[in-house]
Amino acid sequence: MSNHSQKGVSLIITFFVMAIIIAMVLSMTTILTNRIKLIGDIGNSIISFYIADSGVEKTLYFDKQKIPPGANRGICSICDSCPTSGGDPATHCNSCTSMPLSTNGCNPESCSNCEIDYSASFDDGAKEQTLSATVTTPSGDVPLISNFYISSEGLYRNVTRNIEFSGEDEYTGPHHLECQDSSCVSAPWAGADTCGPGFPVCS
Repeated sequence: MSNHSQKGVSLIITFFVMAIIIAMVLSMTTILTNRIKLIGDIGNSIISFYIADSGVEKTLYFDKQKIPPGANRGICSICDSCPTSGGDPATHCNSCTSMPLSTNGCNPESCSNCEIDYSASFDDGAKEQTLSATVTTPSGDVPLISNFYISSEGLYRNVTRNIEFSGEDEYTGPHHLECQDSSCVSAPWAGADTCGPGFPVCS
């Protein structure tokens, strides 16, 4: 009887030892799996960062280098100048839209108050880029300062990174007349050429 009891105790002890070993192996497997996934996400995050960064660089390139005749910047004409097919897909501006934030805000010559959104997809859709750019010019005396803001998001293997850029530029583009309360104010976003009867002449 005592021998059978000892065998039963040994079996129970063996069972608990095996259970502990299995639990430890499963815990280590879970930790290692999470570590491997984390390392992979870090690599994907770096790629997503550079996708977002290239979006900012592309927008700045079209704003400073692709300027239409008579304009002082190119961001408001990016939907016309940026390709949507052919060449390197990373240089494309797909689904490009421009939304004026004030009257004539997206006029390519003045480009004073405008929001532009576009996207790009490359490497057979594995890498995606979503971008929003906004230029605003507060009313006031000349010289005017235009505020430029870019938000670029890069996506790669379900990992996203976002880069934001903001800057200021002195407005040097064409100016038109804007009529306000019996006075004339020179403003790049106004479309009037004269203030009409009863208004002073802008010099």
